[in-house]
Amino acid sequence: MASYTKYKTNKGMFWRFQVSYEDPITGKRKQKGKGGFSTKKEAKSFAEKLEDEINRGFFKNANITFGDVFNLWFENYQLTTKESTWTTTKRNFENHILPVLGNRKIVDITPAICQQVVNNWFNKPLKNYKRFFNNIKNVFEYAVRLKLITDDPTKAVIRPSAKHQKVKIRNDKDIYYTREELKVFLKCMYDSDNYQGYTFFRLLSFTGMRKGEALALTWADINFKTRQITINKTQSNGYNHLVIQSTKTEASDRTIFIDQKSLSILKHWQKLQRIELLQFGFNSMDTKQLVFASQNNTMHNPNKPRVWAVRVTQDYDLKHISVHGFRHTYATLAIQGGMPPKELQAQLGHSDIKTTLDIYTSVTDQQKKDTPEKFTAFVNF
Repeated sequence: MASYTKYKTNKGMFWRFQVSYEDPITGKRKQKGKGGFSTKKEAKSFAEKLEDEINRGFFKNANITFGDVFNLWFENYQLTTKESTWTTTKRNFENHILPVLGNRKIVDITPAICQQVVNNWFNKPLKNYKRFFNNIKNVFEYAVRLKLITDDPTKAVIRPSAKHQKVKIRNDKDIYYTREELKVFLKCMYDSDNYQGYTFFRLLSFTGMRKGEALALTWADINFKTRQITINKTQSNGYNHLVIQSTKTEASDRTIFIDQKSLSILKHWQKLQRIELLQFGFNSMDTKQLVFASQNNTMHNPNKPRVWAVRVTQDYDLKHISVHGFRHTYATLAIQGGMPPKELQAQLGHSDIKTTLDIYTSVTDQQKKDTPEKFTAFVNF
């Protein structure tokens, strides 16, 4: 509802109006007015037009930025996802989105600007450019629902095709160890006087366990009598801290069997851990004790296994693979050893057999060389 006031200046009598409205971001009442009208009729005409724009959602608050809307959207988004998920999303915004869009007024961001931003991500190249695009789309859609803008500018964006992105071609041999390479790596890890690291990589290599699953493992999860390990949680990055939460998918909750030698290595590490932690004043006899823990008896930083691996590969001049590469190694060697795909799927905790087949059925160069001989031996002529 507009209010009107008649006032006098040196130039004569004039009319002004004030319109009250609710700020869509803060929820607080605000006022907007204008003066200098010769008649009340002129002031009323202008006020009615402004009120109509507010009611129809076309009123643009010139001070609202993309960053403002992101903050409001993110506050609600946090209530819908795991902490590790919203932490990753927040990091994506802070590192890639807010630096280019954060300070821009939401009403001034055009489809052309959005297209340029997406193209720049694509050309860098950033492999997650589609995820970043979906992130900004969520914010613009939220702005539309708040009636801060009338249309989502990302609707007009043409998303570049990933198959045309110039990315470094990865050599498949660099993402996993062969049987002999793994044997040498584990021997060197053992010789490096880091039995915890040796146990960790032995476990990953002989179970296909994910790094986060291993770092969240407790001794209560290991049944030494039945040679089974229960995997029902994983380590994740919270906002400025580490958290333990449910596993990646429903299929990731699983019980796996472990070989006798790996079990013996775990038993020996348990004894060493108890001695080491006791020296620092910690009693590690609790069943909730982490299998892999720092000297302060806390969860390791997720980068710790990489530090262990890099130190050994550098000291012994070995090929380096990522920590996740030990999961690839397990899968590749399991297939070479004849493990059926369905068994491998259960061991790895994949919800879809296609994932198992697509990612882990690569064969070694030696197997490719043996293919003609296998065929000839089969047909036998």
